[in-house]
Amino acid sequence: MYGNPLMTLPMNPVHFPSALLWLLAGTACLGAAPDNREPAMAMKVLRLNCVPCHNEEKRKGGLLLTTRAGLLEGGDEGVAILEGKPEESRLIQSLAAGVESHMPPKKQLPASQIKLLADWVRAGALWDEAALAGMAPAPRAVALAPVPAAYRPVMALALSPDGSRLAVGCRNEVVLFEVGPDSLKFLDRARAHLDPVQSIAWMPDGKQLVTGAFRRVVVWNTAPFRQEREISTGLTDRITALRALPDGRQVLLADGQVAESGIVRVVDVPGGEIVRSWPAHDDTIFAMALSGDGKLLATAGGDKLVKLWDVGAGTVSAKLEAHSTQVLSLGFNPDSSQLVTGGADRQLKVWDVKTRENTTALASKTTAFNAVLWSAAGPAVFAVTDDGSLLRYTDLKTHTGAQSSDTGNEQVLGKAEVALYCLAATDSGERIFAGSSDGQLLGWNKDGKLLDKIDVVTAQPVAPAPP
Repeated sequence: MYGNPLMTLPMNPVHFPSALLWLLAGTACLGAAPDNREPAMAMKVLRLNCVPCHNEEKRKGGLLLTTRAGLLEGGDEGVAILEGKPEESRLIQSLAAGVESHMPPKKQLPASQIKLLADWVRAGALWDEAALAGMAPAPRAVALAPVPAAYRPVMALALSPDGSRLAVGCRNEVVLFEVGPDSLKFLDRARAHLDPVQSIAWMPDGKQLVTGAFRRVVVWNTAPFRQEREISTGLTDRITALRALPDGRQVLLADGQVAESGIVRVVDVPGGEIVRSWPAHDDTIFAMALSGDGKLLATAGGDKLVKLWDVGAGTVSAKLEAHSTQVLSLGFNPDSSQLVTGGADRQLKVWDVKTRENTTALASKTTAFNAVLWSAAGPAVFAVTDDGSLLRYTDLKTHTGAQSSDTGNEQVLGKAEVALYCLAATDSGERIFAGSSDGQLLGWNKDGKLLDKIDVVTAQPVAPAPP
């Protein structure tokens, strides 16, 4: 039996693309373990929405919510909660839409958050000081179990800097292919992790490869293909994204707990240690993009935000309210002046990095955009979707008040029968690759001709032709 510690994730089922299964599916490899995070999550809702007005300094309405004693004492209107009785508690009643003295005054909390607080009161309003203070939650207890045989999506792809090799993450293995003009050639494979591989990045010299999974990062030498070192100390959860810095020494990784925290960490590869970390989002970081000079980092969060970071300082330089649901993918254009973002809300948007303005809406589809990249060839934006489409957008235009369909030329370059999760393309745009939910690695040329369809789980060296 496999536990599912992510079932507490508040999410509208309509906006639950199968791309998010690379987070949920990882739970299939986690043994059942106690996971009581409701008090911490309730504290987070209070901290973000209630404490700003009901603290020691402001104490609006006489109500103090920075301590459990203050919560139980109540304010000018009486007791705030009745333990075990959310339906009779003023705090919960004030959250309903349209009620008098509605809280928070300027917004409506999602039903999922109201239910979370109601369940918390019903369970006795257990207090978590660390969570209320915004401290990083303690890692959840898990026991890794073998990856089920039926679980086989390709969740990570990365091309070497010279475009000659493709690294593929499928199940708990990393597989290397040589990229030819018309086909892929199997090179090698290795068991990379106990848990499914979530992320891959090449170091700038093309000699080392870095992979990430659950609480573990592995550095590989690719000639010959062997593990050099691993980093596991100081990691919180799944490593959902990796980006190598141009200095050839450091890698940025996305860590954190679903619905609680998204953390950026800086790893020194030669030393095999984490040298810096900073909290980035209040939910999972689904994707990261790095500017060409390595100074600007973009992160896409489950909290619906995109943030731009000064890598050297670890400080946020911009926050974009990018999408109405989870932001699943993003990518800089070649000169890092623009950023494309794709979301579970089925929207694809282009942003001006300097002005922070949404300049182009490329598409409004019936399915989520799981991965995007911006190629110098064309230039063109490539995207893969939850319905198995490989799309290419060219001739991008800035908003003029016309329909979004007029802001870029869309071409369906390829189509798979299942969801496509990840994407890679050569700098020339001559070869485009995608990984599918059923373990297939697909490769097309620039004209949309399917050149490769490889079962990554069973891929082996091709025997030489007989003389």
